[in-house]
Amino acid sequence: MRYAILSDIHSNLEALSAVLDHLASERIDRYLCLGDAVGYGADPEACLGRLRACRAVSVCGNHEWACLGKLDVRWLNEAARTAILWTRDRLGFSDLDVLRRWPLVATEEAVTLVHGSLSHPDRFEYLVDLAQAVDTAKACRTAYCVVGHTHVPVVFEYDCSTRQPARILSSAGELAEVRLAQPADGMRYVINPGSVGQPRDGDPRASFAILDTQAGTLTVRRVAYDIAGAQRKIREAGLPELLAHRLAVGR
Repeated sequence: MRYAILSDIHSNLEALSAVLDHLASERIDRYLCLGDAVGYGADPEACLGRLRACRAVSVCGNHEWACLGKLDVRWLNEAARTAILWTRDRLGFSDLDVLRRWPLVATEEAVTLVHGSLSHPDRFEYLVDLAQAVDTAKACRTAYCVVGHTHVPVVFEYDCSTRQPARILSSAGELAEVRLAQPADGMRYVINPGSVGQPRDGDPRASFAILDTQAGTLTVRRVAYDIAGAQRKIREAGLPELLAHRLAVGR
């Protein structure tokens, strides 16, 4: 199976469209969305429509939960809170109903999807250190666990036989093409594809991944998109300036 892995789209239609246009020339069997499809940006309805059109298997992130009233917006920073309240007003009943159907954790054959960590999916923890990655790898019952939330691409490899981490891959060169062991070899992978709509690793281009379970490869890819257009929409919507500014710097 060849999976396109998308996360943290954050209502950025320009970025999502560029990614989907790029993927149109690839053989993709299934699209996976790791949550936070909404929030921050100015096109929540259109982004959800694009995900429905490609029949993406999706899980909830903290921004979906906040839109649904399952997460107190007071826990969010001011810019995120303002964007969530704005997004709530734009989403119709059918879009909110779609979000209600998204689980916190989903399994698609050999791949487990979660926004934060498997240890506490409802807490939306940022999986940023090795101990957290190991905990999620241990909790996972499939060969691959795909996560989002940090907006930074990384791959953790865990050896189930020795119960020790084997590799951490985070540089652009390392992630350009990762050779993965076959599930029978006892390795487990925790994969973060980075963010489509609001990268935070210093590269403003949209980030996503392609996982080929048959070939045993993972590639994290970047595509340029109309950042100025996305910024203009954010400003015209009256959303916080920070949300527009950070798109150009990738932070």
